[in-house]
Amino acid sequence: MTKRKESQTKLINVLRLELDADGSLSKEKQYIRLPPPVSPYILRFNVRAGSIASHRGILYINYPIDGFPIEFTRPLNIDIVIQRSGAYEFYVEYKELNSKLTKSSEKSYFTVDPLLHIIPRHRILSSEPISSEPAVALPLDGIVIQSVLPKLLGKLSEWDPHIKAISDLGYNMIHFVPMQMRGLSNSPYSIFDQLSFSNDLFEPEDLLKDPNERIEIVQNTIKKIEQEYGILSVTDIVWNHTACNSSWLEEHPEADLDLIVDGIKEHVINKLRLWEYYVIDVKEAVNEFKEALNKPWPSFREDIDLAALSLKEQAKLLNDKALYYKGTFGHRFYKKLNCESSIAFVLSLIKSEKNHKCVDGIIVDDNPTKTYNLVSKKLSDDDVKKIDRFVNSVDDKSKKKNSNEVSIVNVTEKQNSSEGSDVNVKEKQDKLELIEQMVKKFEGLVNEINLPFYILYDDDATTILDNLWNRIKYLRLDPNGPRHGEIHKRYTLAEHYFTQIPLNERTKKHPKGALVVANNGWIWNANPLQDFASSESSAYLRREVIVWGDCVKLRYGKCRDDSPWLWDHMKNYTTQLAKLFHGFRIDNCHSTPIHVAQYLLDAARQIRPNLYIFAELFTGSEEMDIKFVSSIGINSLIREAMQAWDSRELSRLAHRHGAKPIGSMDTECITNISTCKSPNGKLDVPCLVTPVFGSKPHALFMDCTHDNETPHQKRIAEDTLSNGALVAMSACAVGSVKGYDEVYPKIIDLVNETRPYSIYKKPLDIGIGRVKKVLQHLHTEMALDGYNETHVHHENEYIVVHRCHPHTHKGYLLVAHCAFSNSVIKHGDWTKAELLFSTCLDVRPQEFTPDKNYLYGLPASLKSLNTPILREDTDNHGHFTEVVLPKEFPLGSVILLKTSVSKQHNGLDEFLTSDIEEPFQELDLVDLNIVLYRCAGEENDVVPGHSVYNIPGYGDLPYCGLEGFMSVLRNIMSHNNLGHPFCSNLREGHWALDYVANRLESYLEIAPRLKKLNQWYKERFDAIKTAPSFLIPKYFALVIKTTYTAATKRALEQLSLFVQEGGPFIQSLALCSIQVYGTVLSTGLHPTKTGPSMAAGLPHFTFKHMRCWGRDVFISLRGLFITTGNYNAARDHILGFASVLKHGLIPNLLDAARRPRYNCRDATWWFLQSIQDYCNFSSEGLEFLKTSVLRRFPKNDEFIEADDPLAYKDESTILEIMQEILERHAKGIHFKEWNAGPNLDHAMTEKGFQIDIQVDWETGLLFGGNEFNCGTWMDKMGESEKAGNKGIPATPRDGAAVEITGLLKSTLRWITELNRQGYYPWKGVELQDQSKKFVTFAEWNDLIQKSFEKCFYIPIDPADDSKYKLNTKLINRRGIYKDLYKASKEYEDYQLRPNFPIALVVHHALQALNIAREVLAGPLGMRTLDPKDWAYRGFYDNNNDGDDKSIAKGWNYHQGPEWLWCTGYFLRAYLYFDIRVGKGKESPHETIHDITQHLLPHRKIIETTPFAGLPELTNANGAECHHSCPTQAWSSATLLDLFDDIKKLEKTII
Repeated sequence: MTKRKESQTKLINVLRLELDADGSLSKEKQYIRLPPPVSPYILRFNVRAGSIASHRGILYINYPIDGFPIEFTRPLNIDIVIQRSGAYEFYVEYKELNSKLTKSSEKSYFTVDPLLHIIPRHRILSSEPISSEPAVALPLDGIVIQSVLPKLLGKLSEWDPHIKAISDLGYNMIHFVPMQMRGLSNSPYSIFDQLSFSNDLFEPEDLLKDPNERIEIVQNTIKKIEQEYGILSVTDIVWNHTACNSSWLEEHPEADLDLIVDGIKEHVINKLRLWEYYVIDVKEAVNEFKEALNKPWPSFREDIDLAALSLKEQAKLLNDKALYYKGTFGHRFYKKLNCESSIAFVLSLIKSEKNHKCVDGIIVDDNPTKTYNLVSKKLSDDDVKKIDRFVNSVDDKSKKKNSNEVSIVNVTEKQNSSEGSDVNVKEKQDKLELIEQMVKKFEGLVNEINLPFYILYDDDATTILDNLWNRIKYLRLDPNGPRHGEIHKRYTLAEHYFTQIPLNERTKKHPKGALVVANNGWIWNANPLQDFASSESSAYLRREVIVWGDCVKLRYGKCRDDSPWLWDHMKNYTTQLAKLFHGFRIDNCHSTPIHVAQYLLDAARQIRPNLYIFAELFTGSEEMDIKFVSSIGINSLIREAMQAWDSRELSRLAHRHGAKPIGSMDTECITNISTCKSPNGKLDVPCLVTPVFGSKPHALFMDCTHDNETPHQKRIAEDTLSNGALVAMSACAVGSVKGYDEVYPKIIDLVNETRPYSIYKKPLDIGIGRVKKVLQHLHTEMALDGYNETHVHHENEYIVVHRCHPHTHKGYLLVAHCAFSNSVIKHGDWTKAELLFSTCLDVRPQEFTPDKNYLYGLPASLKSLNTPILREDTDNHGHFTEVVLPKEFPLGSVILLKTSVSKQHNGLDEFLTSDIEEPFQELDLVDLNIVLYRCAGEENDVVPGHSVYNIPGYGDLPYCGLEGFMSVLRNIMSHNNLGHPFCSNLREGHWALDYVANRLESYLEIAPRLKKLNQWYKERFDAIKTAPSFLIPKYFALVIKTTYTAATKRALEQLSLFVQEGGPFIQSLALCSIQVYGTVLSTGLHPTKTGPSMAAGLPHFTFKHMRCWGRDVFISLRGLFITTGNYNAARDHILGFASVLKHGLIPNLLDAARRPRYNCRDATWWFLQSIQDYCNFSSEGLEFLKTSVLRRFPKNDEFIEADDPLAYKDESTILEIMQEILERHAKGIHFKEWNAGPNLDHAMTEKGFQIDIQVDWETGLLFGGNEFNCGTWMDKMGESEKAGNKGIPATPRDGAAVEITGLLKSTLRWITELNRQGYYPWKGVELQDQSKKFVTFAEWNDLIQKSFEKCFYIPIDPADDSKYKLNTKLINRRGIYKDLYKASKEYEDYQLRPNFPIALVVHHALQALNIAREVLAGPLGMRTLDPKDWAYRGFYDNNNDGDDKSIAKGWNYHQGPEWLWCTGYFLRAYLYFDIRVGKGKESPHETIHDITQHLLPHRKIIETTPFAGLPELTNANGAECHHSCPTQAWSSATLLDLFDDIKKLEKTII
């Protein structure tokens, strides 16, 4: 064991199981298999913050057996110490947000492998003991099982020679088919008495002993097998059926199926009138309907237009509403129609037809009450006669009334009274016609309802006849069938489906029908979750069950109360076996009701927690297999090599059950070192955290079973050796059947065979014994030693299986020449090989004569073959060994080689991860930007001609640094996808290794601290280059993952406590601050100095003038730099932009201060907000305001080049910069952009270059812009001449923009307070007009405060319109804040956009925010326009060259697409107001949870996107926008702002 592995074994193992949002397991994790608790380890349940399950979530789990609820605690992890094997279920209960409802996730399961112990043996090749301990834990992959028939072993006292031979052959487990008393057929699976062992196991004197003493004899035998021979014992458990002659059936026939199926025994289906069990009795239904008409009629519905439906649709609707069952499928005409519902339906239909004018001359009054009263009134004698005549005419088959017909006369006679004379004659006639119409319609509907029932009957009748015919043909005529011949009592025409329990003194107390019980069997392609013996199934009726005539199907019902004696009896049977055996094979598992198996196995595991459970499933579906395996807790599923029809299929099976591939990445590459509570819960201790992914059902791979034909029958006998050897080399549990190793000529007849197994003097010399001994001992040793990587290669009839150790790379290689019917291995995954044996099986079937007394195999012996030629060689992939097979290598031959790689590769994985801390100790965040990130444009800017790494068959990586490689390696490592194109690229050459090392060397001039890391890379990659090519993907991934972990760790160490203590999402957002903060040579914060700057987004905004945007920088600065603690970067950017102040503005495009562009109105106010934030957060505080900056331009606004002598001559403090901005805006800003024209902006018109900004001193609001430019962040300029939008801004937003108003207000409030405290020397500004009026900042602030609501709010109630400045004709939505005030296009004021939350308005804020949430909030971003707006266009395509002006050349950039940065400000505003005046006032945690739940899609995106960031925008409803930057600075920044607010709030409410 390497030192690294030794150190890791000292750590507590933590398996992290991440749950879905609702607390259940994802589809990929439907089966969770956990290792046995050799040492206690921790299972960590993890739910994401903000998921619905995290809202007051409680985990309910039945581990340990009694279970207990645990409340999720922060950071939303629950740790369970696993110390016990078994199968467990759990679910999460949580509170629905903003509701008192409690919800639960679906039940999920996990299985802990049993901890099996065996006595250690000696190693087969060296005779050294495997362990000095008295017992070793046997992994499931180390199981080698042999299946035996106890009745053929003889009495228990005679078993020793057989058991010794089994042990010598390397088996460590024996599967005993049922040892209980057998039933009438003598089949071991037809058990007569579940609680008694078969008499033929005992000596005569033991038969006189009581049952407990016999059980003790069996127990002592099993203990002896374990203690003397090192073999564990397992047995079949049979829950599905019992022998047809089991005596307890006479006392408890209720334990079997009690279906009324007597008619099936008839010979002619038509004579049965079987259809009467399917359909409604029309005559009876009509009579019941007539009788019901004499009672008051129910009201009918007019909301459904029944007449518009077809007759078929009408019938289906009536069927759904009125059909009910009186009895079960075993009763004739058990389907009924509710009369009241039917009358209401028919009335509704007639009414609907009248409305359609479809009723043939019948008039029904429009008043439903009048219609009801017509029927309620008494009838005269004449009326009764008319009705009687009508009723009698319904049955056109007979004029005479049947005795079971109901006459309305008898009912209505009693209703005659004096009122009858008052009934209008016309009304009476109408009523009679209505009744006649209703009965006719009802009868027609019933016939239509019956139609699908008759179709079902026809299908069943056809199926019955087909299945009978097919079964009779198989039993008597088919060449592959038993060909029973003449019909007689033993072999009837077809099998009996039922057993008749004899009528006697014990059984006469039961109803006669209860004594007919159904035989068990199986069904082709049946749904295993459906109990085919239940009342919901018609399998017996349709003759779909292939029955076992000697077994009676047991009926458990849905719970113990349905059949208490049976449940208790089978529980006693199960626990008795659990006390004796180490495991169970569940017989007929796919037909066993899951709830029954769960109940009985729970009882068994109470007795023996480490019970090994295996089964054979015939579900035909891996999904269904997983359903059984996970819910029952099956440890292994039986897989059969003899099911393979050719060598390709056998190689597929060997590969499927051969563990993970050689060079796998799913261990070291996905684990992380962390801390956790010790198992006793007292101390924080180091731990190794490994994510838990979904598992596949573990295999018990059998070379042959009792159900399989032998190789001699199915292939050729020589294949016994090759087939058995391939199975023994598989990295899973393996097994065989007694007789396979001895080369039995045919399958043993479990029922009729009575000859015992023969006892050989030298059992190893028989058949394939000596090869099996070596391979099966090696199988267990490889499992114990950790040889858990496998490579399977198939070529023609040859299969190569190579098992390797993942760290030492030692292994064993088997070459098998398959023998399904009557070369050269050129390269192998090894560098050195040593021959262990080369042999074939010589079988002489012509010498075989069956023995009458004992079972013997075919005459066969192993024959040594010539040694293959082993040649060591080298190619461009490294060293390898070529194996040339001997000329004589016949069918069934095998070669076993011991392989290894060069000694220099032993412990290589330890070296590759060593000394990683030192290269990172001195690296700062800018260095780490190079190590981790750098997109193609940035890389090429510094290293011309260099770009991101390209993977053939895959494409370009997103980054040149480690994040780029991790973007593809994460998926490869988590899914162990060694077939990925990148793995192929790594195996084929060293290009990726050279790329990683060489690119750092190119950076040493601007980042000299990278030298140590560059040297570390070279040393590791040089070592990797000497390894075999098949190991290079794993080693490369290990190096990249190690350095990535070290780099992110170093990055987080330099960030704030807010980040370090935050969860993975906050840390991922914070890493974006490093992602976009780096050095390029073409631009920066100064025209002549090289230094880092913020990129607005990657990969589109990376170098030259397009990298650094004033607006983007200062929207992002608080989140990316201040909350993360990178105050130096924040300071540098403030000073860098302050130095280029011109016209009272900071530039939109900085261009390294060379030729900045001043065309935005909002960036300056974001700049001032950033100064405020920096002073409030940083330790420098208000002292920063005294900092001086050299001015790039003269104060007279003249443009000069950067090398002009006047450049950087003037100097101002930050305080002076702030005052200059305020004064220039107060006095008005008016200028035309320098260098205006197509060289500056090819799309803009002449008027667009004019910049105008001024204050309206009536409101204090800041106005600016015109309809030809776009001075806010919604800055899309039209570019399409074809569509006619070139030079026209899509969103000019001139006038007073709501967010600028909010930012101005924030600045004025802060400066007023600074002035009051003596930190700001100016009290206000002097106006430019003739009055020269001086306005204090406090006055300006108050002016905006007073006017904001009046200018921007649109009230909910139109009655309040007069209180606000509105044009009511333009109002599109109420209860919102306008986007603009007094825009040149007035309707634009009234558009709902996501800008108002930035202003953090008061009064009606929460109401407006709730509307915005409903209307504007998308999955990730905020819609930039109300979808109800006529201008809304939600899909942005900058390549669109059509003639639709609204979308051409992406003109709708801000007309609907959903921008992520707005989400941060929206949620910040929502948090602020909801906890003050909303639902969060009582419970702020509810608001916080609501917000974090809203951000779940953002968490997912940042984890899964290759760029590891949040995109600039999405299209409508979160659809990916391919023209968006996949990672944008402000998208991550504003969410960090939000989490910073939440963090501060939490400190006040804890």
